[in-house]
Amino acid sequence: MWLDGLDNLDGDEGGVEGGSEQQSEASKAKAAKSLAGIKRIQKDEGKAKRDNDHLHECLREIIVSEKYDVLIPYIFPLFGAGIPSHIIIGAFSLVYQRASDIIRDHYISDTNSLALTNQTSADKKYSHRTFALTPFASPVEFDDQTIDPAIRKRINEWVEDIFTVVSHDPSVVMTERFLSILSSKEKHDVVKLLSGVLIFFLLRVNVHISGDKASLYTEFILKEVEKKLKGLKLEGI
Repeated sequence: MWLDGLDNLDGDEGGVEGGSEQQSEASKAKAAKSLAGIKRIQKDEGKAKRDNDHLHECLREIIVSEKYDVLIPYIFPLFGAGIPSHIIIGAFSLVYQRASDIIRDHYISDTNSLALTNQTSADKKYSHRTFALTPFASPVEFDDQTIDPAIRKRINEWVEDIFTVVSHDPSVVMTERFLSILSSKEKHDVVKLLSGVLIFFLLRVNVHISGDKASLYTEFILKEVEKKLKGLKLEGI
């Protein structure tokens, strides 16, 4: 690095000073970029801790409740794959009230509120979702053309919740990590969780959907999530 200034040693004092000034400016710019990177990493770590705390709150109650036992095996592979915590919170928001409430209370902002219209300028709180759905008296086969409006609305709210968590104050590190997962074999574990949650939700209202069809729906959701993530303006490190 120090040899870069030799080209200016031609007896012209102005050249020497000019070179020093250029090097000084370059050093300052490099230092500023490094400090910005450190700040960005610290901010990302803070977001990760926030998400982990919210997920811990959800999982603590999910694990205690026997109702969700069938979904537990789908969670652990995601930890090993490094799936961001807020993605798992979004997945469970279809069937677990507290996960949905956490998203409504902590992950909605002016920039990602999508179709939410119940916000006032004075109060930034959003009403919680309604989870009470009446099951069909007899089993019904899932048909996206004739699906009950209340069930369709709830599934659309679920997709909205997932979009909300991925677009709220996005972390560079976690966003890039999740995008890499969506293009790797680890994506299969995410699809399994989302599919399992969708099947679980529909069975609770006495609606049957095949595993293949559930996977197709969740693949579509993840493609839309990927588009949204790639469209976000992230602060670079």
